[in-house]
Amino acid sequence: MRRTLFFAVAIAWLGVTGATAADPSLEVHLDPRRIGIEDTTRLEVRILEPRGTPEVDLGPLDNLEVVSGPSTKTEFSWINGAATRAVSFTYILQGLDVGAAGVGPVTVSLEGTELSSEIIGVEIVPGSIVPQRQTGRRSPFPLDPFDGLIQRRQPTRSARVFLRQLVGESRVVLGQAVRAAIVLDTTAGGVDHFEWMTPPAYPGWWAQRIDPPERVTGEVVEVEGVRYNRFVVARHVLVPLKIGPLEVPAVEARIGFRTASLFSPQQVVERATEAVTVDVSPRSRPPEGYSGAVGDLRYRASLEPESIDFGESAVLTIELRGNGNLPLVEAPAVWPTCPDCESYPPEEESDVTVDESGIHGNRFWRTTLVPRSWGEIELEPVMLAVYDPAAGHYRKQTLGPLRLVVGPPPATPTPEVIEEERVAAEEGADTSVPSPAGVKPGVPTWVFVVGALILGLALGGVAPWLAARRRKGALPPRRPDQSPADRARELQVALERWWMDARTRARGRALEADMQQLRRELEAIRFAPGRADHTETVLDLEERLRGLMRRA
Repeated sequence: MRRTLFFAVAIAWLGVTGATAADPSLEVHLDPRRIGIEDTTRLEVRILEPRGTPEVDLGPLDNLEVVSGPSTKTEFSWINGAATRAVSFTYILQGLDVGAAGVGPVTVSLEGTELSSEIIGVEIVPGSIVPQRQTGRRSPFPLDPFDGLIQRRQPTRSARVFLRQLVGESRVVLGQAVRAAIVLDTTAGGVDHFEWMTPPAYPGWWAQRIDPPERVTGEVVEVEGVRYNRFVVARHVLVPLKIGPLEVPAVEARIGFRTASLFSPQQVVERATEAVTVDVSPRSRPPEGYSGAVGDLRYRASLEPESIDFGESAVLTIELRGNGNLPLVEAPAVWPTCPDCESYPPEEESDVTVDESGIHGNRFWRTTLVPRSWGEIELEPVMLAVYDPAAGHYRKQTLGPLRLVVGPPPATPTPEVIEEERVAAEEGADTSVPSPAGVKPGVPTWVFVVGALILGLALGGVAPWLAARRRKGALPPRRPDQSPADRARELQVALERWWMDARTRARGRALEADMQQLRRELEAIRFAPGRADHTETVLDLEERLRGLMRRA
């Protein structure tokens, strides 16, 4: 008996390559561009969509010097379902002499790619023209931290004043984070003024400033039998970038305090810290797959979801969590491998905090897997390592095995059946029906003839119409309580099943780039972090999908 199918699903899977990351770009900002010789200016080098670890070269500094930095910041954002990453390097510059000055061109190297900026001009004039509280150059605080302290009502005839540099460790291994602080110890009853003469700068270190509070309250400490009021004026977390003796440079500041003298009501002194040398030792030979992690850190791997239908995708995530040099860790060199899967290039997300306790948080690396077969797929385990400074050795972790269950595709007809369908759709189905054997007496033969004619019309006319309509990719209806992520999943499944039809691909070959872009955006909605409302974005993607189907 000839069987007419209402629709056909092609058996060939079109491998979809990974999304091509956006090209990196460079932004350089200098503000202000007109300063006094006593002022500073802020230089920000921002790289959008960087690849690997950027290397920044400020180029020639004409009549300028770096007095602080770089401090680094990594930003992630989601715009219309697409992830965007940016890395910023911030420097504080000061003029050397009155006159013209300039920066650059700034050059950034990224895994074989080099980006450069234009030369930025600066005008340096005598004195100070930028308010101190706006630049933050002279004082490390956004506001005067000593303003309003009770000690101001207690003038001092004479005082001891010291500026000290405190570094948490004297011996570290390469990549180990260390905390550093600059403190002001004084016996003065009141501090009226504080300004940097030589601000903190840390060449050879990755440095991240811990933002000071707007108000500082001193604590009482005892040093060599003398009681002091101690104020923390700067705090940083430092990570060494090279081995050997590495110096934490000295800083110098000008401090003013009130006295009880009628002839000299205020005394101003200049104080400097001593430079501190930290011995940075190399790590032992790293194991295969080591990506630079140092500290109390742990890796974790996961699949989401763990069960999918054929034609859908799953996200493989590697997470690094804990305390350590998180901003400097590279993406994992090895991943749990899926033997028969297409995959996207990994995307990165970071949630890292730098505070008094050090560097802590987590890093995520995600890749999308599209299986080319169905059944239970086992992702082969891999081994990653973290160097533990407390233990003095590498701590290895095995990630996996992970298992992904892929449901079978809908029943697929043979090529012979597909050809029969095509002929039936073009010529109409055979409507001849033989006389049934064993007809009950009394039932007219014409009844069976009419029935056969109706059945033939249904199979030969209505069925091809329904098949054509389904091939056009009718979308499932939206449910009132459906989440944007669930709707994005439905739309992605409909897109992939529609595209699997060989005839659809033949007609819409010129639209393949649009199909892949639409698929990436649907994936981004499905696995977007946070709780942002993507309802409007999903509605827009649905309309774009309908338009794509119509164009094909």
